[in-house]
Amino acid sequence: MTAETGPDFTAPGFAACYKHPDRQTGIACQRCGRPICGECMNTASVGFQCPRCVGLGRANVREPRTRFGARMAPGGGVATKGVMIALAVVYVTNLVTRGLVLPWLLMVNPYVAAGELWRLVTSGLVSGGLLGLVMNLLVLWLAGRAIESEVGPARFLAIYFTATLGGSTLFYLLGPENGATLGAASAVVGLLAANAIGKRKSGEDVRGDVGLFVILVLYSLVVGFSSFGWLTMIGGIAVGALAGAVLAYAPRGNRTAAQVVGLLAVVVVCVVAVALPTFVG
Repeated sequence: MTAETGPDFTAPGFAACYKHPDRQTGIACQRCGRPICGECMNTASVGFQCPRCVGLGRANVREPRTRFGARMAPGGGVATKGVMIALAVVYVTNLVTRGLVLPWLLMVNPYVAAGELWRLVTSGLVSGGLLGLVMNLLVLWLAGRAIESEVGPARFLAIYFTATLGGSTLFYLLGPENGATLGAASAVVGLLAANAIGKRKSGEDVRGDVGLFVILVLYSLVVGFSSFGWLTMIGGIAVGALAGAVLAYAPRGNRTAAQVVGLLAVVVVCVVAVALPTFVG
């Protein structure tokens, strides 16, 4: 190289960039050996890599997942906020319409027996009075977002409504023939039960969670929408925990598929448990 001519691109060691043939370079990708110009150079731990190798490297990096298999993403809580909004909207709409909404959403045993099976799930949108609504919203705000960050939005909603179904199913099977009950509280506590299963898998102490569930069941036994509302709470806890076990202990190889199949199996069992005495017995 001379001051008059600049770099000698015809000298040995220089070649055309693999991506830009009109540019000569003396730098090669440390991974594949392709010649790369300044635009194509990506800093690596040692030397530089070409864009293709950088892309391949990123594709081979395993995406971090939570113990439930959800992608680790900061913030969010979209599903939690959506459920909170739905609970509030149902309450306000029922208030404005002077009680015209709840009769269509409540878990009412005679109506389910008559074929209105949607009540098994829609009861999860009913909180009852203002105190019940505030309590559900508070728990969702304090714990729901953290749970959603662990399980992901889709799994969060699946646990919520599966727990609702579990509570409604137990109330239908063991509750009074003409009984009616709410489902939002059992859905919320079902989320807590699923999270407790995840904590147990990670080796964390869940005695506090178990104590909380006992207190909630006793509270629903003493102060509740119906005298058998504790059945709904127990069903929500049991099925929520079962859904949590399906998600937490699914094999890693085909985790998502196993989780979907497992949750569907739980739903089918609940629906069959309701349908058999209704349509067969």
